[in-house]
Amino acid sequence: MAFSEEPDRPQRLVASARVLANETGSAAFTVAQLAMRAGVSLKAFYSCFRSKDDLLIALLAEDSRIGADILAERIGTRTGTDALRAYVFELFDMLTPAEATGYAGVLVRERRRLTEFHEDELRDALAPLVDLLARYIDSDDPKRDARTMFAVLLDGIDDVVVGRVADTHELARYLQRFCIEGVGRR
Repeated sequence: MAFSEEPDRPQRLVASARVLANETGSAAFTVAQLAMRAGVSLKAFYSCFRSKDDLLIALLAEDSRIGADILAERIGTRTGTDALRAYVFELFDMLTPAEATGYAGVLVRERRRLTEFHEDELRDALAPLVDLLARYIDSDDPKRDARTMFAVLLDGIDDVVVGRVADTHELARYLQRFCIEGVGRR
């Protein structure tokens, strides 16, 4: 069956990757395991994605879009410092449901490696979350500041995912204060 005959195949593969990531908390699954879970052949997988990395980037992109929509809804009409605080707290709050573990695990464990080999694609995949953050930053370069802040937040998420942090809320409070002071709220 040709790719064009089954347009939902990439979405099925991404959904299957999400399930596997949630089961393992990481991207520690093979393309063969993924194809089997999605009910497609390896040939079908490679007709949709060039590599497992491309699939992981697609997973991160989809979940970033979803996450940005949820964050925007949770932040609501808040602006300025209140919106930045809400962004950080809500982002960390989104890590608590079990279904978020897989995405967070893939993101923090694969981010540095994917950045090394797929910097532009990963930046584009994470753009919805970074762009949302940039909306709440009043600085000379909100986009750059948002990228920097998001990298700091990802390091904090990494600490949560790998269990280096006992009190997620305390870390969120620290990071929101650090980020707000870092952009020098005017």
